[in-house]
Amino acid sequence: MILSGDALTKRVSALGFFVLFPGFILYHTLVAMGMIPALLGGLFGVVSVMLFVVYCALLSSQLHVLLSATRGYALLTFAFFAYVLLWALVNFGLVGGGIMRAALIQTIETLVLWLVLFIMGYRVPLDSPRLARAFWLAFALIAGYLLFHVATTGQWMFFARRMVEEGGENVSTYQGYARSALVLLVFLIAISERAVVRAGLIVLGAFVMFVLGARSELYAFLALTLVLLLLWAGMSVKYMLTLLAVIAALIALVVSQFEALAGSRQLQVLDLSGTSSWLARQNLGQRASEQILANPLLGRFGGHIRSPEITGGYAHSMISAWVNYGLLGFVLYLGLTVSAFVGATYRLLFVGARDARWVFAFSINFVCLLLIVLAKPVFWPLPALGWGAFANALVTSRQRQSSDATQQAGPTGTRRGAPGQHDAARDSQGCNDNESGTSDLRPSAL
Repeated sequence: MILSGDALTKRVSALGFFVLFPGFILYHTLVAMGMIPALLGGLFGVVSVMLFVVYCALLSSQLHVLLSATRGYALLTFAFFAYVLLWALVNFGLVGGGIMRAALIQTIETLVLWLVLFIMGYRVPLDSPRLARAFWLAFALIAGYLLFHVATTGQWMFFARRMVEEGGENVSTYQGYARSALVLLVFLIAISERAVVRAGLIVLGAFVMFVLGARSELYAFLALTLVLLLLWAGMSVKYMLTLLAVIAALIALVVSQFEALAGSRQLQVLDLSGTSSWLARQNLGQRASEQILANPLLGRFGGHIRSPEITGGYAHSMISAWVNYGLLGFVLYLGLTVSAFVGATYRLLFVGARDARWVFAFSINFVCLLLIVLAKPVFWPLPALGWGAFANALVTSRQRQSSDATQQAGPTGTRRGAPGQHDAARDSQGCNDNESGTSDLRPSAL
C-alpha cells in the first residue's frame, strides 16, 4: 500500500505523539529499572531529530492546506521560525566566539523541537481510536506504577534517577516526566466525553502530577481542570456536580495525607521565599530585566550564557524571549500563544465547539500561556505543540464548513433544499449521494 504524503504525515505524527509523551515516561522508567538499555539516549532529542528529517521531506505536501486554511496563522508561525534563525545567525556572525556559538546551537536545537511539535500538533489524529487506546493503556500503566510506588515505599515523590546507581544521566529528570504526563492528561481529557471519566482523570491525574514532583506542571494542570469544569458546569448540571465531587475528593485526599505531604516540594508554594530554587529564579529574572532595560529593542542574544558550557542561566519566564530575540521576537513568541488561546476560547465559549480538537487546542495553549508567563523559558518547546493544535482545529473547521457547503449545494450551484432540484441532481448523477464519484467530495478526516 502506497500512502500519500498527507496520510504518511498523519501516521508519523500519531506515532511521534505517543513516543514523545507517554512513551517517554515508559521508556525512561524501564531504563531506570534496568529492564532496557538507553538505546535512544534521552529519547526526546533523538526522536525529535528523526521526526524533523521526516517532516522536512513531507512538508511540501502540507503547506498548501496549512497556509490557506489557517487564515495566516501558520504563515506567521513559519515567519517567527525564520526570524529566530536569522537573528541567531546574524548575532553569531557579528560577534562570534564560544558564547555566541553556544547560543546559536541552543537556538537551532529549539527550532528543531518547535518545528517538530508544530507539525505534530497540526497533523496528530485526535479522533483516532487506536491512538486513544494506546494513550489510555499507557496512562493505566503509569498511574498503576506510581500507585504501587507510593503504597510500597510510602514516598510521595518519584525520582527515576534515584533508581540508577550508574549512568543516571540517561534517565530523565522530573521535569521531563511532568512535561510528558501533562500532555498525556490534556489529550485524554480532550478526547473524553463522559463527565465521570473526566472526573476520574482529573483526580488520578492530580495524583500522578503530584508524585512526579514538578510544581509548575502540577498547578498548571489543576488550574486547567478548574477552568474546564467551570466552563462545562455552566452548561450542564452533571458537570456542576462533577466539579463539586472533584473538589471534595482532592480536599479529602490532601487532608487525610497532610502530614505526609507537608514536607513535599509541591506544598512549598505556600512559602516560596524560603526555597533556594525560587530565590535563584528571582535572581535570573532580575538579571534578564536589567538586560532588557539596557537594550529594550534588541535585547542581548545569548545574554543568559556565562560560559559555553553553562547555558541554563535564562529567566524562567517569557521575558527570556525578549532577552534572546529582541522585542519583535518576544511579541511574536507571546502573540502566537495568546492568539491561539483566544481563538480557541472564542470557539468554546461563543461558537459552542465541543470537538476534541478545539478542547485540546484550548487546553494545551492555556497551560502553555500560564507557564511561559510564570515559570518556563523560551527554550521550553511545548508552546509549539499548542500552535500546531490550533492550526489543526482551524483547518478541520474550515474543511468541515466546505464539506457542509458542498452537501447543501447541487452540482449547478443551487441549494439542495430547493424543491425538485435535489432529485434532479440525483437523477443526473445516476447514483446516490453516498457513493463515490458524486459531487459530494468530503475531505478525509484529519
